[in-house]
Amino acid sequence: MLLVQPKEDAAEQFSKERIGPLIKATPALRALIGTAKTRSADETLTYKSFPGGFLALVGAGSPDNLARRPVRVVAYDETDKYPITREGDPIDLGDERLATFANWLSLRACSPTIAEESRIAASHDAGDQRRASIACPDCGHRMFPDFFDHVEWEGGKDGEPHRPETARIYCEACGSGWSEGQRLRALATIQWHQTRPFDHCGERQQPLEAYKAAWSAAAVDPVGAVWDWWSGPRHAVHRAKCAHCGEWAVPNEHASFQAGKLYSPWPRDTPDRIARKWLAAQDDEDKKQAWWNTQAGWPYRRHQGRELKVETLASRGEVWPADVPDGVAVLTAGIDVQDYRIEIEIVGWGRNEESWSIDYEVIDGEFDQPATQAALDAYLMRVRKRADGRGFEVAAACIDSGGHHTEAVYQFAKARLGRRVWAIKGESARTGQRNPVWPVKRPQARSKKSFRPVIIGVNAAKDFIRTALGRERLGPNYMHFPASRDIGYFQQLTAERSITKVVSGRKFRVWELPPGRANEALDCRVYAYAALAGLLHMGLKLNKRAGEVGAAETVDERPAVEAAEPQTATAPLRAPAKYRGGASARLA
Repeated sequence: MLLVQPKEDAAEQFSKERIGPLIKATPALRALIGTAKTRSADETLTYKSFPGGFLALVGAGSPDNLARRPVRVVAYDETDKYPITREGDPIDLGDERLATFANWLSLRACSPTIAEESRIAASHDAGDQRRASIACPDCGHRMFPDFFDHVEWEGGKDGEPHRPETARIYCEACGSGWSEGQRLRALATIQWHQTRPFDHCGERQQPLEAYKAAWSAAAVDPVGAVWDWWSGPRHAVHRAKCAHCGEWAVPNEHASFQAGKLYSPWPRDTPDRIARKWLAAQDDEDKKQAWWNTQAGWPYRRHQGRELKVETLASRGEVWPADVPDGVAVLTAGIDVQDYRIEIEIVGWGRNEESWSIDYEVIDGEFDQPATQAALDAYLMRVRKRADGRGFEVAAACIDSGGHHTEAVYQFAKARLGRRVWAIKGESARTGQRNPVWPVKRPQARSKKSFRPVIIGVNAAKDFIRTALGRERLGPNYMHFPASRDIGYFQQLTAERSITKVVSGRKFRVWELPPGRANEALDCRVYAYAALAGLLHMGLKLNKRAGEVGAAETVDERPAVEAAEPQTATAPLRAPAKYRGGASARLA
């Protein structure tokens, strides 16, 4: 067995503080390995020999130690702290030592850190993504406790102080609030479920979302509708099955687990302490990251919170009765110009900047070709209709001028300033400044020599979009998507990450595109939002316009959204009405 720690001194410390006391306190181990006072070749601080095998403790920074011996079991601790060695990733090097054994086992444990940088998060996502359910001690309903959905406390409304000491878990079925004793008893009912999304029978299926839909529909056995309980002499797990053929669709070779502190039995890990830490972290990004990583058990995006899952966004797909759904007051377009194609998104905006992605189009061809411009012009001038027959035209459009077709974009936009087609360019915000999305001065017609694009605040626009993507409840800033939108669109929309840089002792954050990722969908949405900002700057009263075109006054007045097939659009699970409006509502 090989136990890998981030550094050599960490391995020695682990041996002194954990392995040594374990051996001393366990008679069977003490008889096999000896006492802590023994100093022999068979027992050193980082090497423990016993009949039939050994345990070696090494640091991840030494390729020689990782490659020295064949092992059957390798355990990696605190994986996100490992350095990259001169010979590659320590985990890859360690796993190579398993080749001799057919019954090998590779274990990896760590709290996740930064999204898209975390080794343990990547390993979790590559596995079957098991989540733990527990049974309500009052009604027996099986649920997956989440801090924002199921933990409530008193106060926090109308200026009242928060009272986190009253925080407790509430059952989403019967609404009962659990005492700490009930929570601890509920932990004895933990069962693990495979939740990794999968493609089967021609359909993209998401077990956890399917369970929520089955429970919301009052299915007789919502768990049995999604999973089969499978147990053997060494394993027990709910296997995810296809909703159509019933076949187990997720491999059982790579088990990965996620659980936050709500599942912890330790005295300091209670809902009220978790709530206190959340409230204390609100004005400190470092504390927020620590909370998400250690209390919630999820990777963190700086200034953005929990990592967004593209599968979750795709599951929100809706079917609308017409091109323009009810609630839309104005249409804008965002146009991204590439070398050999143009990508355009038409976005509908409603009350309080709630948005609908109306259409996404790709036009092949170089922008300086007349046929390409004609196709774009026709697309922008198309009238899109609501179910009642009311037509909507694109009120404003922003077109990227920062590529290889700058002059052609200038000429195209200048000829269409009367239709509010604006050539734009993103600010050079390398030091993280947050300028307004739309500049103070209005765009005006200029001569060919003096024409300049509108410089938009891309950092502020991306901040808004990332926050809006995280909205889970209908209302202000919520982003709607059609069911027809493929997964690649959402991958592009969430491609960039917010990172913190330090220059001359000053911290600032910027948006960064990881290598190999595409972000055209995000750029199009930034430009469509900039077009809305331009309209607002020129006097548009969005909420007033929403009333004038007959947009719904409130969320509750809107017609129900038809669920997409095969995806299901379901409302978030909530406790009964008297328990609503706690943590999740306050933080929405």
